[in-house]
Amino acid sequence: MAPYIVTPDTVESGPSDIPDWMPAQFSTFCVEITQHFNPGTKYKATINDDIRYLGGTNTDTEALKESVKKIYAAYLNGALVDGVGDDIDGNIVQRSVWGAQGYSGYSITAEIGDIIGPSTSFDPDDIAGWNDVKVLNLWGISDNADNQSQLVMTPVPGAGILGAIGLGLASWRLRRRKVTVES
Repeated sequence: MAPYIVTPDTVESGPSDIPDWMPAQFSTFCVEITQHFNPGTKYKATINDDIRYLGGTNTDTEALKESVKKIYAAYLNGALVDGVGDDIDGNIVQRSVWGAQGYSGYSITAEIGDIIGPSTSFDPDDIAGWNDVKVLNLWGISDNADNQSQLVMTPVPGAGILGAIGLGLASWRLRRRKVTVES
């Protein structure tokens, strides 16, 4: 049942390359419809802008569609709710992800389509961070086989630093204005 919960861990062959920003567990959805993974099994992983096939050693890739990124961002932002405020079923979200990626037999549901826009009920905050959605490509540890591609949200590099600098400058400017007024 979707979404799946991923727990990053070390691989059997050596130390982990898990990024510091990656949470201990996170919810995700499958991107590839024909590939499968076994929950609880350890895999090698790469984080990319596209879906990688055949061990990632060739140019057989597929771009992750913008609408897939928006669906996942809306899911993470808690915006995927139905008309009465209940969370949309994870399996409906999964089928919408496959439909958005272009797999035949699947489509984006109307309620999810309204949330990710454009529509009269579209709210840009619902899909905040959508451009930071990447593909977590999973590979077999011993055979480098393509097992599955999952969705993951990466942090915006330097956003916290830029925000802190902005607050510092605003504070300094406010303090300077107070000193000028008192003089």
